[in-house]
Amino acid sequence: MLLEDVLCEDILLEILLRLPVASLMRFKCVSKYFQSLILDPCFVTMHLQNSRRSTNFFLRYLNGDKTSWFVVPSPITSIEDSTSFFDDDIIHASKDNVLGSFNGLVCLGEWNEKGIVFYLWNPVTKEEFGNLTLTKKDNVAMLGFGYDNSRHTYNVVAIVYHLNSDHPFRTFIGSLNDESGWREIQGFLADPFIVEGDGIYLNNTLNWLGIPNYNDYEYDDIAISFDGVVIASLDLETETYTQMLLPHELNGVFIRDFCYLCEELHSNEFPLVGVLGGCLSLFLHNRRTKCFSIWQMKEFGNQKSWTLLLNTSLQDLGINTNIYSILLPLCMIENDRDIVIIHSSLQDCVKQIIIYDLKNNTVTFRNITQNLLWIYPFHYVESLVCPVA
Repeated sequence: MLLEDVLCEDILLEILLRLPVASLMRFKCVSKYFQSLILDPCFVTMHLQNSRRSTNFFLRYLNGDKTSWFVVPSPITSIEDSTSFFDDDIIHASKDNVLGSFNGLVCLGEWNEKGIVFYLWNPVTKEEFGNLTLTKKDNVAMLGFGYDNSRHTYNVVAIVYHLNSDHPFRTFIGSLNDESGWREIQGFLADPFIVEGDGIYLNNTLNWLGIPNYNDYEYDDIAISFDGVVIASLDLETETYTQMLLPHELNGVFIRDFCYLCEELHSNEFPLVGVLGGCLSLFLHNRRTKCFSIWQMKEFGNQKSWTLLLNTSLQDLGINTNIYSILLPLCMIENDRDIVIIHSSLQDCVKQIIIYDLKNNTVTFRNITQNLLWIYPFHYVESLVCPVA
């Protein structure tokens, strides 16, 4: 007697919706009925919604030979033990860069002799989708990955720099689940170089920091304050940009106070803008005052909704070094009471994980494995999603 004959369909569905994807992949082989049910688009969607309750992150580990690294999707609770990972957990080696994740699909960029190849990868089903290439002759300034929920497309956006042009920062967009290739859309509205970094996805938009009126500044002069910086937000549905101002409390605060051993703010290595608690946020480590602050835009698009979530000294965070420290808030836990903060340094492993209790203003620390290089600051959920053109 088959299992589907013993259990009524509603009970069977509830059981399957609670199983991890790896188990469902095995159940597909039980019978044609199970295969049909598990691959049904409605089931895939319901399972994805159920999976969102258990969010994972991507952890980048250094191999034992210290010549390459690998990426593993894992809950934040696994940072203390990397011995539980198996070969099947590993996504790709060091030639790949993780650009973002949505619906359980990961956007990877592979560097080769020709340029950058982008594709989607489902870590659980091991399926690979799409293929977009940027050649080396394209002077890429910044990248972004996001999902357009109006067209159901997974998009890569490239900000390309062209010398001797009236519009030096051009924007190209390409979908990874159709074959339309790259299209040029509205040009980037600001200079990204002083505050460069990958785009932050939120609410069907990609968001970067940039400096408008860039012709007014000399690159050798970093006496620019944050009132000269904006968030350039690209709506993936309309494919147009809008600009959002930073908190007015930052007016007159100089960018150079936040620079790391150079004259630019590199958001890739230590992001200044991100998503925390579902809100677009700023993460500001002032190296002059030795303070760390977090601002949240409580209502996306409303510049008046900027709220100071945290402002504390490095000493209160238990950090003794200032110049070499990189701080990145990862997520909020315990009903948004605690902030999980990565403490790392450039070209080094993660030093510690800091848990900051907003209610009691106290700090605790988590032990980590010595070979943990980085934790990518975006959520990942397991899914059965297979993008179809």
